Amino acid sequence: MTDSLPSATIPLVPAALLVVGFPLLLLLLTELINSGQRRRWALTPTLRALRNLVVPALAAMLFVTDVWQLPADTIFVRLVQTGFWLCVLYAGLSFVNDGVFGAATPGSWQERVPKLLRDLTRAILIAIGAAIIYSQVWKQEISGALTALGLGSIVIGLALQEPLGNIVSGLMLLLERPLNIGDWLIADGTTGKVIEINWRSVHIETLLHEMRIIPNVSLYKESFSNLSRPTLERTETYDMGFSYDHPPNMVKRAMLELLQTTAGVLRQPPPEVHTLNYGDFSITYRLFFTVARYEDVLPVRDAILTRIWYVARRHGLQIPFPIAVQYRHGESPSPPAPTPAELLERFPRYRHVREALLDADERRTGARTGPGNGAEGSAGRELSPAGARVLMFSAGGEMLPFGSTHNGFTLLVEGSATLTARDSDGVEMQIARLGPGDFYGEATISAGRPSELRVVAETDVTVVAFEAVQMAACLQRSPGLATEIGDAIEARRRATTAIRQHKADPVT
Repeated sequence: MTDSLPSATIPLVPAALLVVGFPLLLLLLTELINSGQRRRWALTPTLRALRNLVVPALAAMLFVTDVWQLPADTIFVRLVQTGFWLCVLYAGLSFVNDGVFGAATPGSWQERVPKLLRDLTRAILIAIGAAIIYSQVWKQEISGALTALGLGSIVIGLALQEPLGNIVSGLMLLLERPLNIGDWLIADGTTGKVIEINWRSVHIETLLHEMRIIPNVSLYKESFSNLSRPTLERTETYDMGFSYDHPPNMVKRAMLELLQTTAGVLRQPPPEVHTLNYGDFSITYRLFFTVARYEDVLPVRDAILTRIWYVARRHGLQIPFPIAVQYRHGESPSPPAPTPAELLERFPRYRHVREALLDADERRTGARTGPGNGAEGSAGRELSPAGARVLMFSAGGEMLPFGSTHNGFTLLVEGSATLTARDSDGVEMQIARLGPGDFYGEATISAGRPSELRVVAETDVTVVAFEAVQMAACLQRSPGLATEIGDAIEARRRATTAIRQHKADPVT
């Protein structure tokens, strides 16, 4: 009877440790988890695994071995020990994953590691850990388990041939690394961005924000295009047709200037324009331009195609189209465009400029044209080489670049634009915002000096451009307008001088 008493007595020290230490440890981990959530610790999931799995499994193992004092070779004890070590294995893998990849910054190597590689590494570590647990806890040789696993793998492989094919294909893609997370692909007729690579498939987000799932075996067996390799830069082309009436070199210069001044088009490699083909209705030109990444292709192409219409209007280029339209007798195909004189009617202070235009038309046509005279629609639009021109610019278009020797005076009649200058460090700073009735090009009116200012359209803009000689003659007829323009020129000159002398504050 006395020999059995010690085995029936509950050890007080282990029991006290479980009763007191277990709740305290759970409380401590809970506080750490709450603090980690507030501070966004990367190891918060590991702390949660310790609280929810490892600590309860440890308490259970200590209870059955130290408090209950069951023999270590019983199945129940071994099951509890196995559960504890599996929880430790899970927490350890969570610690490695959270510590290495949890705090990954955008563009770091941790972020670029494919999810499939992480899953594969985790599976290998789990297999190694399970083998160690099986050998140490159950005191068994792992060779027998490997033999049974090999026979079972044959049966499973025959039953799961297609899923395993995707897994093997995923491993081959992982080894070859033909694609990464963030790459743009053209695969299976779909263009999209790779957002996930897993055991079975590659997930692609299309331009319409649709999810397309492509099996790994399809990517491994079929060809696909990686738009992000070998560099992120993308060269695109667009074919455009212009009339046979325009010399090809003139068209190519206009289109090349358009590409060079479009935001998003890289200077290196430089854009190019080639004469491609002589078609039935037009000469076809091919535009080559390069953007920094594939995501920029659509917005840059939209900007180019939008600006082509405005550039064609400014240079008098005709874009032919094969279409037949039947008009009734007396019906005009489209309303006539306003003449410079008609646009200047909106600004009374420019009445002398408008009268000079009408006088030029009178001398050229032999008959004064004006309001109420039906001949104005034709005579007013056939301008002499020294006459004014109506030009249109698209939003974002450069109307006057730095260093331009544009020899003339330009008046805004519709839209708005920004007037900027450069400081001593070459940083561009805004001087003024131009609206209807404002002008630019004052530095070239008389001296023909390179412009120290830059004008960029904020919205679609319509302007009337005058030759310098013609504008100077108009200002002689209107001293008030000359004084007003002179004051504005002086104010801009002072603002430009102040900006050129501007320097960043020295670091003390």
